[in-house]
Amino acid sequence: MHVRTDQENAMATQSRVEFRSLDGLRLVGDIVVPDTTPKVGVLLVHGRGVTRHESGFFDRIAEGLATAGIASLRFDLRGHGESEGTQEDVTLAGLLNDVRAGFEVLGAETRVAVTSLVGQSFTGGVCAYYSAKRPAEVDRLVMLCPRIDYKARTIDGRTYWVDDHLDDEHADLLTRDGFLQYSTSFRHGRAFLNEVFWLQPHTALGSVAAPTLLVHGDADTQVPIGPSYDAIKELNEQSRLMVVEGAGHGFAVAGDKAYRQPQTLVWQAEVIDAITDWVSAGR
Repeated sequence: MHVRTDQENAMATQSRVEFRSLDGLRLVGDIVVPDTTPKVGVLLVHGRGVTRHESGFFDRIAEGLATAGIASLRFDLRGHGESEGTQEDVTLAGLLNDVRAGFEVLGAETRVAVTSLVGQSFTGGVCAYYSAKRPAEVDRLVMLCPRIDYKARTIDGRTYWVDDHLDDEHADLLTRDGFLQYSTSFRHGRAFLNEVFWLQPHTALGSVAAPTLLVHGDADTQVPIGPSYDAIKELNEQSRLMVVEGAGHGFAVAGDKAYRQPQTLVWQAEVIDAITDWVSAGR
């Protein structure tokens, strides 16, 4: 069961929806349906430590899709925004089930025949893994400045993990607090830290049947572009890597976390056009 409220404009109807993930957590999102009957629907999955709006970028993607006659759902993942849950309880498996629940709501609300998936930053790998495991739901995949190998960043790239073992100081902190502070905006609980040893989306890229668009800025320091060059070699021959020259994370000017600089908006508009063209090809 889910509830919705509607807001109409000249181009589309936007509906606020509340629905439950598979384990019962309540999630909140926005469905946008164009003024013409859509044949394609897109699920937009935001990154770590932000919300379904992605500082306005995902709102603009939804608008661009609606202008092209494409429906979309963007929603707050568990432990984010208006949705229930806590950051320290977030796991990759939980996020995968949030995506599954999102697809169910998108289908029920729009009755589209074709659905595609867009994942940004931290959820890029999650969306790739979902596509590999449930190919019938993902006609086209888009990965925006994606994090794909979670162990490399979370375990291998941290000095307090030595030979895959957590040091005594941080082990005590994890036991005391129930999480380790991963960044200023996010923390990881014990379940996630164990999970990344075994659930590794970067090893499943060759099983992704959907034509995949990888988009990455070559000046991205938060999620460097290198792994995207590796990933495109593993994806099917219908896939493509789009490099946004000079762009940082989120296709933004360095330091422009609010996405307000003119150049940021130019880069993001180019990405929105590319996304729209890509998923339109699935009609």
